[in-house]
Amino acid sequence: MATAIRLEVLPARQGDCLLVECLRDGAEPWRMLLDGGPPDTWPLLEARLAPDPRLDVAVITHIDSDHIGGMIPYLQSPLAAHAADVWFNGRPHLPGLGTTRSVAQGESVIAALAGPAARAGTGPAARWNAAFGGGAIDTGEEGGYLEHVVPDGPRITVLSPTTKRLTALATLWAAALDDARRGPADDLGVDTPPPLSDLEPLADAATGKDGSVPNGASIALLVEHRGASLVLGADAYGTVLGAGLKGVAAARGLDSLPVDAFKLPHHGSKGNVLRALVAAAPARHYVVSSNGDLFHHPDDQAVARVVLHAPPGPTLWFNYDNARTRRWADSDLRARYGYDVRYPTTPGDGIVLELEERA
Repeated sequence: MATAIRLEVLPARQGDCLLVECLRDGAEPWRMLLDGGPPDTWPLLEARLAPDPRLDVAVITHIDSDHIGGMIPYLQSPLAAHAADVWFNGRPHLPGLGTTRSVAQGESVIAALAGPAARAGTGPAARWNAAFGGGAIDTGEEGGYLEHVVPDGPRITVLSPTTKRLTALATLWAAALDDARRGPADDLGVDTPPPLSDLEPLADAATGKDGSVPNGASIALLVEHRGASLVLGADAYGTVLGAGLKGVAAARGLDSLPVDAFKLPHHGSKGNVLRALVAAAPARHYVVSSNGDLFHHPDDQAVARVVLHAPPGPTLWFNYDNARTRRWADSDLRARYGYDVRYPTTPGDGIVLELEERA
């Protein structure tokens, strides 16, 4: 079968930098960039896009340094002129903050979007959230969703954020953006992960839910093309993302929404990958984007929930092969729980997952 969707997960350390291509007959693929990883990912992203900088959309999912760090230089580079649209909920889109777009406010991402080129009617800011009429990318109530259908291309369904989460971000926008510019202040120290044995206690362990306000405002997407389907969870709350998926399923007369691949939210954090989320969109492939530094993602509890509660025989995809992720390749563990694993074929490269078209 022919490939319908191609997902490339670049090695962006603890962050996300994803390139999605939806293949088309007799035409160039539809292309989407999601996030740019932390600042030191930019040279890698620049080299990856330089041979073919054309993008149908560049998405900045939310304001965390491990997502916007590489996007700021991208938007300031000549490559950004080749992006047909930029999706980002910035200050002008947040409830209660008005529509001022002031470079003097010092907001780095918005300054890149609303500079002189934008005022002249060219550059990426002239196409800011164009697919949504220039307004906020907002699903409304929890369980709501937005659809954007590309002619001869994918159907994209926005699953997060809700109005409530955007309103929460508005209350601390300036501080959140300052934190994103500075980068993470906390490092959990040297990680010596324990061996894995029984997954049931891990999966059932009580864990708190993600409380990061910027994470809650993440743009999370469902991409469907030629029968293939992919969830891109960004750092969205598991409750919000799960409700959005259940809302789509209900609208289609389904109890859940089976998909081909699921890029787990928040790098496989135990506070985001909840059992109910796995049940809302059972997948054949689960993707983790993290090298485990700083915050030691993915959490064992999250991966255990996937292995135990996904449909039989899931494949785990890690964009780094290291001490934390390699434990999941243990042959006895895989035989006992019936799953498979994939890692980059070459050190320093990311992973590429190709989803086949289906009727």
